[in-house]
Amino acid sequence: MFLDILSFIISGLLLRVLFTIIGFAPEKIDFIRDRINYFVFYYIIPLVCFKTTYTMPFNLSHLKISVVANLTILSCVAISWFVYRKIAQSKNIKPEVIGSLIMCSAFGNVLYIGLPILTKLYGTEGMSYAFTYDFLASTPLTWTVAVAVCMKYGRAKRYKLKDSILTIFKIPPIWGLVVGIILRESNIIIPSELINVLKEISGYVTFFMLLIVGISVKAVAPERLPIITPAILIKIIIAPLLAFLFGSLTGLTGIPLNVCIIEASMPSMLLSMIFATAFGVDMRTAIEMIFLTTIGFFIDTFFIEFLLN
Repeated sequence: MFLDILSFIISGLLLRVLFTIIGFAPEKIDFIRDRINYFVFYYIIPLVCFKTTYTMPFNLSHLKISVVANLTILSCVAISWFVYRKIAQSKNIKPEVIGSLIMCSAFGNVLYIGLPILTKLYGTEGMSYAFTYDFLASTPLTWTVAVAVCMKYGRAKRYKLKDSILTIFKIPPIWGLVVGIILRESNIIIPSELINVLKEISGYVTFFMLLIVGISVKAVAPERLPIITPAILIKIIIAPLLAFLFGSLTGLTGIPLNVCIIEASMPSMLLSMIFATAFGVDMRTAIEMIFLTTIGFFIDTFFIEFLLN
């Protein structure tokens, strides 16, 4: 199953190579990727979110997953901050680089890789828990804590908390979730034909999400590895261990616990590149972290698949 996921990402990477051979500039390739990303995020994922919350009722496991996700992400931020504070005392690391490393070590690609994997593993239930991990933990923390980290270490102007909160409420998938919950709790019946169409869309959207990941992958300079390695270890090893610990403490078992572990091990989020541009943290570091943690994740998946089976 994980090889299928990897093949989709490799398809995106090969597409980027093809565009390069044809003569497309890197900026043009990124523009194409951003257009695909915009269409999927603003028009497709909201429909998938709606279908998921309408057909999958909220239960105690969703609440526990939210708690575990928040604790895991915040712990990774704290650990990374402590580690790079110590490293910075002996090595000359620019603040913008530290900001990117802290952000990329804590915030993962829980939607564009996590959602397809969990959907393939656990069907609608896995999709429901994936959205919970993202929209009740990762997304709010991204637009508050991650922004705060970028503000501390980056070169951009101030970004108010009010702006972050407004951004969260403007995210289309959030509205898809809210509308699905409202219609379900109001006992409003949606035609089964429409539900089936949305189900088909859910199947195809995973391909586009993984394609975006592949197109986004870029190379890394070997001499940068000593600085980046601690952040990589936090993202792909410490984070899933923390998720297992917090999940066990909250009483999660079975699929909900597996979801937390898998989501916590996701590679650095693609949004890191956008944050690097917007808030002035180091873009090169963000790109390298996305590339290396993606590779690390797919090494991890062989162990995860063995443990889950």
